[in-house]
Amino acid sequence: MNFPKGIPLILMAAVVGLVASYSVYSYVNMKVAGSVKPTSPVVVASNEIAPGTAISTAQVKVMAWPRELIPAKATTSINAVQGRVVLLPIAKGEPVLLSKLAPEGSGSGLGSMLDETKRAFTVRVDDVSGVAGFIKPGDHVDVLAQMPTQDAKEFFSKAILQNIVVLTAGITSEETSDKKDKRPTPVTTVTLELSLEQAEILNLASNQGKIRLALRNRLNLASLTTQGVATSDLLGGSSRAKPEKLPVEAKKAPSIEVIKGLDRTEATL
Repeated sequence: MNFPKGIPLILMAAVVGLVASYSVYSYVNMKVAGSVKPTSPVVVASNEIAPGTAISTAQVKVMAWPRELIPAKATTSINAVQGRVVLLPIAKGEPVLLSKLAPEGSGSGLGSMLDETKRAFTVRVDDVSGVAGFIKPGDHVDVLAQMPTQDAKEFFSKAILQNIVVLTAGITSEETSDKKDKRPTPVTTVTLELSLEQAEILNLASNQGKIRLALRNRLNLASLTTQGVATSDLLGGSSRAKPEKLPVEAKKAPSIEVIKGLDRTEATL
């Protein structure tokens, strides 16, 4: 069969094009298949979950996560976390870790977040004593107290509690003492996890003087023994009477005795 001139070239070009297209298609599919990593279901928070909250099915969902990125203590079943109480804040989209949940059977609320031997103690703070609002649940703080000395002549400051866990931090409402104005006013409070002995110390210090919180790194578990500081220590002894300086005798210049007959004189060198 005789084909018109140029038809064989067109057919050959079409065949080459098909082969090239198939090769590119196969190469891309191979690369895409190689880049897809295996995944597994993980329970994540649908919205931010605050400490003390009992998890409900509406607050969590299951999403596919790359297996190599799944953190330890993550769970794959909503039933495993349903009803469990949150100890630390969980952000939206963050995997729900079992280490952030209270043991099974714990009731909701602040009491479920406490250790069996601990107490929850709430103190009132302001923007200064509360580290300008940077203290969050789960942080660790030191408690400093300032109060007058026994003779009431100066003030004394000392760290009375160290490495204390913060349970909650936020703003509550409190009625004013003014009879004419009974509107609630916002008050910043911080709730700390203390032993009974620590609660006694903080209760006395908060009523006898002023307290402040010092935020510390959660990895810093060291406790330091300090002697505290008084007002006179800050002055560096400048208020104390300085001893009077004794007059310094002038050094006498060397001299020689000159004898002329019966006269004696002293000549300075």
